[in-house]
Amino acid sequence: MIIIVGAGLAGLACASRLEEAGEEWLLLDAATKPGGRVATEVTADGYRLDRGFQVLLDSYPTARRLLDMEALHPSYFDSGALLINRDPSGNLEFSRFLNPLAHPNHALGSLLSPAFSWSEKLSLAAHALVQILTPDGWLLKNETGHSTIEELHRLGLDRGMHKRFLKPFFSGVFLENNLETEASIFRYDLKKFALGRALLPSCGMGAIPQQLASRLPAARQKYGTKVTALHRNGDRFTGVTLDDGSEMECDELVLATDEQGTRFLLGLPPGRDWHAVTTLYFTGESPLYEGGLIVLPSCDNGQVSNFCDLTNITADYAPHGRRLLSATLLNPQAVDNQILVSLVQAEITSMFPAFADWQFLKELSIRQALPPRLPGYGKELMATRFASNLSLAGDQVTLASIEAALSSGLDVAESLLAKS
Repeated sequence: MIIIVGAGLAGLACASRLEEAGEEWLLLDAATKPGGRVATEVTADGYRLDRGFQVLLDSYPTARRLLDMEALHPSYFDSGALLINRDPSGNLEFSRFLNPLAHPNHALGSLLSPAFSWSEKLSLAAHALVQILTPDGWLLKNETGHSTIEELHRLGLDRGMHKRFLKPFFSGVFLENNLETEASIFRYDLKKFALGRALLPSCGMGAIPQQLASRLPAARQKYGTKVTALHRNGDRFTGVTLDDGSEMECDELVLATDEQGTRFLLGLPPGRDWHAVTTLYFTGESPLYEGGLIVLPSCDNGQVSNFCDLTNITADYAPHGRRLLSATLLNPQAVDNQILVSLVQAEITSMFPAFADWQFLKELSIRQALPPRLPGYGKELMATRFASNLSLAGDQVTLASIEAALSSGLDVAESLLAKS
């Protein structure tokens, strides 16, 4: 029997492969439903609130292998962003920056856009092309030893394009403001965004783990079942203890839990301090702007890293006649909720006056959203094979992303199948 602890994307991917191979397995999770950090709350009024601003890229190969994309009823973002900047006189400047690979009809407009210099456009295009031509495995396995901001400086992209596009966009991807993330991750993400389209499932991001779980036998999935201890005999783990005091035996054990949960079960000290993120959701009646774009304000002292009218992408995220906007905050001021909401509302209203009529819905704060991935981060990852019959999967052992979580679960399953 293979016991998998944790029904996030890594655990579900592992279970999917084991089920496909006809192995005996059991999936345990303390939550009442699958998904981990990939979850969607549906309010009584019918709003779909993802657990933070999240998207799925259709350029993720493992996601395409494991998921029925069409069954998610996806709606796609425009590939690009709406950039908002203030000129030296304090006047707002709005410009659309679109990926010419995804929007060839706008390629000329993007090339002629005065938002960035020709040298910046050419440098970014050349750098993206190099990454597109580089295999994913090489990008992921070869750290550069320097940060994203250092790479942008070497490329001459640390001026206008950095302020108006690269910093606000990739700060939202990395969940850190200074672009200190290892440059190899920037290269990989640049490739995936260049080649793919970001999408939202019609039922919210939580539909992704729900789809994976729905294909698996319900009898093998135990939710509301917390593992409180592991049984160990020398180099082998023989079973687990549950919160009701019962015990289960296993031949192989997979911990697809979050890093802190894994360390607790193994009796290890706390690990890395993860990046936090706060998402504020608002609702209104009238659209603020046109197009399925994320909005990137380049204000250095603002609260909001990015925001998006999600109903520009899919009307299914809000009840009929209503709209839903998510605002992402990376390091919000330490003020109470009401003051923070007022600050954010004033900030967005200064760009879109109609936002003054929108109402606040809910704040979602995620204390452990993404791990830091500074140069050398690979040395901080836990070993996939922790003991002779204990494997680890998920963000604790690999790059933190939807694709990486799914891939790590598959990798663990393949290693177990190779042993059998």
